[in-house]
Amino acid sequence: MAQAGEQLKVSELDFETIKQNIIDYFKSGESELTDWDFESSNLNNLIDVLAYNTHYNAVTAHMAVNESFIDSAQLRSSIVSSAKLLGYVPRSYSAPIAILDGKFQVEQDAQEEYVIPKGSIFSSQFNEASFNFVVLDDIIRLKKVAEGGNFYYETTEDSPIIAREGSLVSRNFAVDASDDGTRYEIIDEDIDLSTLIVRVYPTTNKSEGSAVVFNRYSNIGSVNEDSTIYFIFENSFGRYEIYFGNGIFGKNLTAGQVVEIEYLTTQGIAANGLNSSFSVNQINDPNNPIGREVSLEIRDNARVFGGSVKEANNELKINATNSFTTQNRAVTADDYRSLILSKFGYIQSASVWGGEDNVPPQYGKIFVALDTFSDSGEYEKLTDLNKREILDYLGTKKILSLQPEIVDAKYINIVLDVLFKYDTNITSLVTNEMQAEVENKVLIPYNNNVLNKFDTIFRHSQFVGAVDNSSRAVLNTLVRVFVQQTINIPDDNSQNVFNIEFGVPLTVDDGSVLVQTTTDIPWTENGERVYLGDEIKPNSTRERNIFLYKIGDENTITRIRNVGEINLETGILKLRSIFADAPVRLKILVHPESNDVVGTRNFLLRIDESSTRILANPDEIARGGVTQSIDYQAFPRERN
Repeated sequence: MAQAGEQLKVSELDFETIKQNIIDYFKSGESELTDWDFESSNLNNLIDVLAYNTHYNAVTAHMAVNESFIDSAQLRSSIVSSAKLLGYVPRSYSAPIAILDGKFQVEQDAQEEYVIPKGSIFSSQFNEASFNFVVLDDIIRLKKVAEGGNFYYETTEDSPIIAREGSLVSRNFAVDASDDGTRYEIIDEDIDLSTLIVRVYPTTNKSEGSAVVFNRYSNIGSVNEDSTIYFIFENSFGRYEIYFGNGIFGKNLTAGQVVEIEYLTTQGIAANGLNSSFSVNQINDPNNPIGREVSLEIRDNARVFGGSVKEANNELKINATNSFTTQNRAVTADDYRSLILSKFGYIQSASVWGGEDNVPPQYGKIFVALDTFSDSGEYEKLTDLNKREILDYLGTKKILSLQPEIVDAKYINIVLDVLFKYDTNITSLVTNEMQAEVENKVLIPYNNNVLNKFDTIFRHSQFVGAVDNSSRAVLNTLVRVFVQQTINIPDDNSQNVFNIEFGVPLTVDDGSVLVQTTTDIPWTENGERVYLGDEIKPNSTRERNIFLYKIGDENTITRIRNVGEINLETGILKLRSIFADAPVRLKILVHPESNDVVGTRNFLLRIDESSTRILANPDEIARGGVTQSIDYQAFPRERN
């Protein structure tokens, strides 16, 4: 028998380890099993059973505990259940929005005004696929105009055609006597919840005007036994379910009533980026006056966007926790950010700051900059409709007398000189292949995955380390960091004053803050090629004068005139009296104060891949030994 006080190890989860612990336990005791050959006996099978049973119980207990907490849960049903306890409903698909302008041919005797009916469908092609966009409201008013002997209905500035991608779906549920607390499942998983309308009819005879519209529950303070509200959540199958009140907390349903739900199903992100013409698929009107001739384009030559897919598990964990922290109200900047990200699925990242932190300060305001998901990888401005939708939502959440304002994002364009030495004895790649390797393995992934959203930092040492680790052949790396902005100088003098924001504090290096200015064509004024330079401003340490100059024979510099100033603290360059003989695209490259570039307020970071230089050099010492050290060429600290 085992001696008193001997213990079996119970902290292991691996099957083989559990089995060995049982064998060791038997062998360590004073019993007839001490010297038993467990591998060659039938007792081995019994120990397998014990080990398997212990293993299964341990795994089950481990998973049960993990799935009980939102941070460690892996199954979506467990994450959703934890989110429900926090009062959070997972975000659904979001349908892309098309804002269209155009005209439709009609007969001369057509009425002067026509309202496009709800349910009308417009179609377009994108990426070899066809997409339908549905009108969801009877509010689009077209005006009749005469043109060249023909008559047309046209959209107006105040009334464009607003349609969302997808299909309009309607489903009915009968309420019976046992329906108290019944949940009604929405079988379409690709629903856009923002389009959901819930109506309750008193009988199966759904006569016009008899329906009562129930609204989604949002605020406990306004709910009583007569409140026409419904509740919604996601079930364990990934589908949404709705249910109604119990007569105490919200109005309850009675037998014989009919619940009708109407909503849009959508493909989410598939139509994002669409910018082609539209055609009429269906006008939901038996007396449709619109003829065949149609001209429909997206307003302002923009792109369709705003589509998103259902909230992913990792997003759900973060947004549910942040939503609970905000308590469904907007007080701090983080509250505004959390509310926007949890509500609007097409927003990738958000930056929020108070008016006191703005440049210049504007007290009494909250500024919001938003970045959307885009297939092109470029920032796309929100439409006025999207901005109004977001501001209206924030207006219901704010509890202070602060006015939120959405501002467009700007880019801090980072330009890099990436210089590295490599060992030709380790790799068979030649110089241009090594350069391409660093571009594809480091530069592009870093630009796409780390940067290109708010609240990011270009970390110089991190980027250098990524280049060093891109190949065993890379021996050492030097990365120079610059920032760049571009302006367009017209030839008609319609604009000769520019405010250029670099977005970071700047510094002077080798007597200049400007590294270089480049143009797509030679920049000439009155037939002479001109350039920008900078110099210290009298009685100021953080401001410098910008002047125009030309280069003469033997590289002599002739100063023409002062054309502006640059503030090193704010990174703002002001130019005036700038002219050109032909339209010029001017790129201005400057020295940032730090190699680590931080995006603040409405600034997004990106590496300008077209202006970045990657240069690989074989390492002379690694290739030829110490004797080659005399010819070793180290990279200079500054650009030549």
